[in-house]
Amino acid sequence: MESIESLREKLHSVLDSGDNIKILTTSQELDKLIANYMLQQLKPDACAS
Repeated sequence: MESIESLREKLHSVLDSGDNIKILTTSQELDKLIANYMLQQLKPDACAS
């Protein structure tokens, strides 16, 4: 979760720069991290009972 927050902050920084390639690349990295995090939450052993 920490890496998601870090990358989110990086995205905000890159958005200010206006560099479309960096914005897209960083956004895609963040999307992948979020998707992986969500998939991990769906695994049966990840759920607390």
